[in-house]
This record gives sequence, structure tokens and C-alpha cells, in this order.
Amino acid sequence: MPPTRRRFPVRCLLVAAVAVASCRGGCHKGEDRAATVEGRLALFPAATRVVAALDAAKLRSSPAAGKLAALAQQSDADRREIEDFAKRTGFDPLTQLESLTVAFPEEARAKGELGLVLRGRGLDEVRLIAYARDQLQKSGDDLVAKPHGRFTLWSSRRDPTVAGFFVDRQSAATNVDLVRLVERAAGTHAIWAAAIVPEATRRELAADPASAAAAGVLTMSAGIDLGQGIEGVLLADVATAADAQTLATRATEALRDAKRNAQVLMLGLGPYLDGVTAHADGRTLTLRASLNEAALDDVLGRLKGLLALVRGGQAPGFGR
Repeated sequence: MPPTRRRFPVRCLLVAAVAVASCRGGCHKGEDRAATVEGRLALFPAATRVVAALDAAKLRSSPAAGKLAALAQQSDADRREIEDFAKRTGFDPLTQLESLTVAFPEEARAKGELGLVLRGRGLDEVRLIAYARDQLQKSGDDLVAKPHGRFTLWSSRRDPTVAGFFVDRQSAATNVDLVRLVERAAGTHAIWAAAIVPEATRRELAADPASAAAAGVLTMSAGIDLGQGIEGVLLADVATAADAQTLATRATEALRDAKRNAQVLMLGLGPYLDGVTAHADGRTLTLRASLNEAALDDVLGRLKGLLALVRGGQAPGFGR
């Protein structure tokens, strides 16, 4: 993103490796401003409308996150690639990644624009650049540098529209509405997301009778916490209290129908949908979902069995 923070580049808002946690400029006591709401938004331009984030440090300390990660089968090739990356760059994403924040402008779908801020401990600009250049050169490409204000933009020679840079300090976020929304979404959640729904999206929803009720959604925010179990909340601010009540009613009906779904019944997941609730409070729709530790263990056990069947080419419900 240009230092002016006034517009999105042609295809990429921002791809940044934020080295604030590496203390390249010297460490000092006090609040890590890059971890605050304004710090997270500071590198994104005012056109940002959707923000989502993952707090890797919180996830690593979560028992539930470890159980979910166990569902994914990591190949030997993947492990070797991560080990090689950590050895050559000094950065192990599995242990040193602090947070990942992704942002999109209103016209993201039309132009393919996005921005990404990665924060981590021990980021070494020289070693990371050397690794990226070596990987690109193996495929006949190369990493090129382009001065842009006080930053150096790094991109591949073949695709200069996607660029990344390292920074040591950040400016203030100026989108007050988004800052407030993100403050509500972030809270203490390990994973969160916030969105100002684009006008074009609301018009598309209004034009479809099946989704017309959702056309009144102005903003959305969500948070997920993984402790021994999982807790999640979704808040949707709508135009009127009547819209909020309509959405709450439809969500409750959808949950009721889901409990009767054949595949849900076959997997024995129906009872766990009881932990999902929907209600309206003024112009805000609130959806909450909860799984305690025992319920989570049971669901993961069922999913593990299902994945084993799928990997064996015997997905239930699809015939074989």
C-alpha cells in the first residue's frame, strides 16, 4: 500500500511483514501499539470495509485448537518445507507467528484486492528476502525491489501488482466507524472478523426474494474463543428492529430444520445445535454458539471418523 494510504493499488491493498515484534529498532517497555485495534488498522487505507484476524499466540495456548489441528494430516513434504523455511529464515511460523490480519475494500470481488499484515517474533528481513528470492529463481522468476516513499516494496518480477514490505512503526487509523466495529469484534477473542457491508452487496441481496431479509444488514462482527471448548458470537447490525427480529426468526427456523437434516441426524450432531441461539436486541441480531469440552471431543471424534471415510473414498450420504 502506498504510504499516502489514500487508495488501493490495482490488485493488492497491502502485503506486509510487520517486524515490530522483532525489536529491530530497539525494544522498550509499554504497550505494543501494533497489537491494538488502531495499530492493526493503521496500515490499511480508508477504503477498507472488511477485516478479519487470527491471534496465533492465543490459539497455540488453547487445548481445543490443538485438537482441531490434529484433524489435519500434515504430509512429510509439508513438514520438511516448514523445517527448511525455519532453518533458512530463522522464523518458524508454527511457534513465532503472533497474529495475521486480512482486510478487503468494498470492491474486492471485482478487482481482487486484499491486504495482509503479519506480525511475528524474530522476523529477519535479510534472511526472509533471500529465501523468497531463491524460491522465485527456482521457477525462473526473481524478487525485485522498488522504492516507494519510506518503504521498499518487494514483488516478483512476473507479478509486480502484489507487493510486500517491512515496517517498524505505524500511523493512526482514521476510519472511525471501522475502528469502533473492530474494537467490538476483537475484544479478547482469539479469532475475530468485522465488516461494513458494501451497498452493492445489500442491493444484490434485496433483489433476491430468498435473501431480501439480509439486505438490511449494515455491519457484521464475529469472535471465536477456544479454551477447553469453543465459544462463538456473531453480531449483525441492521436497519430496523423489525429486520433484526425477522432475521432472528429465520435463523431459529433454519436451526430447527438443520436438526431434522438426514446427514446431521446420521452424524449424531443434532443435539449440539442446541448450543446455537439467535435473538434480536433492538437493531442487532446476535447469534451464539457453544460447545463444552465433552461435546467438542465427541464432535471431533465423529468428524475424525467421517474424514477417514472420505479419505478412503467412502463419504456417507453420497453413495458408493
